Amino acid sequence: PIFGCARGYNEDVAREPALSLGVAFQLTNILRDIGEDATTRGRIYLPRNDMEQFGVTEEQIMAQRVDENFVKFMKFQIERARTYYDRARRGVFMLAEESRLPVQASLDAYGEILTKIEENNYDTLTKRAYVDKWEKMSIIPFSWYRTLEVSKQLPLPGDRPFLMQLNDP
Repeated sequence: PIFGCARGYNEDVAREPALSLGVAFQLTNILRDIGEDATTRGRIYLPRNDMEQFGVTEEQIMAQRVDENFVKFMKFQIERARTYYDRARRGVFMLAEESRLPVQASLDAYGEILTKIEENNYDTLTKRAYVDKWEKMSIIPFSWYRTLEVSKQLPLPGDRPFLMQLNDP
């Protein structure tokens, strides 16, 4: 990785968490921008099979109609993204110590966008979820703590369990 690996880790081991972080960021961007992409670009970047599974249609998205099906779809996609964030988090400890904080802070700030989507009642068709600069600044001390080994055993309140195994769900 660009940031260098911690002792005992190499690029092969760190690859999967790094790829998971990229997928988590991309999913978050896609979910945040559904309405904007539909109305300004005429595009929908969502998995067609997931849309069909939840009864969400292209017409509905273009018309910016949030209904129960769309909310269930968004809950599913947010959980999917959080699973990728969980997988990515274990990779932070695989990075050189001096590289951990910026990666963890990015992970936390982007992950917070998912919370903002939930606070907007899953409406990304007419509302844009964002984390303002003061919120990002307030995240940094928590991100720093998450880079410490102790955070694996003593997580912050509300943190999901730490997953270290590559085959964890």
